[in-house]
Amino acid sequence: MNTRLEALKEQMSSCGSCDLCKTRTKVVFGSGSHESQIMIVGEAPGEEEDLNGEPFVGKAGQKLDSILNYVGVKRENVYITNAVLCRPPLNRVPRKDEMDACKWRLDLQIKLLKPKLIILLGRTALEQFRGEPIKGALNQFFFDKLPSKDGWLNYTVDGHESKVLVTYH
Repeated sequence: MNTRLEALKEQMSSCGSCDLCKTRTKVVFGSGSHESQIMIVGEAPGEEEDLNGEPFVGKAGQKLDSILNYVGVKRENVYITNAVLCRPPLNRVPRKDEMDACKWRLDLQIKLLKPKLIILLGRTALEQFRGEPIKGALNQFFFDKLPSKDGWLNYTVDGHESKVLVTYH
């Protein structure tokens, strides 16, 4: 157990950094193995996640579990979180100011967990990591903007570098 991560989770349970706190039921912090080498980052909690306080427990979570099982990975052996901790009203895409308010928390989770691989599920998760919107289709980003020759994105927090894989949500 990572006591610093648990302390952050407790701190975030009453987060009021953006307007999403006004409409959420529960803060949806990350869950899974604190020793995992793999972190999965989605967009934002949906209705089921907001009610349960756990990431990826609705239909998208069932699909994610199915994909993980297919590749031989158990859900409890990865760490799963979202770009923002609170459900946007009507499941809309989080606004930039909402993502900016949550960015430090995501970076701190990465710092504490030190994953080797971060899997970003979709455009919003990628935009959170880049700190700016992606122009055009997500597949255009890969062909035109990939910054490394080996085909991987890299993300560094406090001296720790993770490989980043981006896929569709």
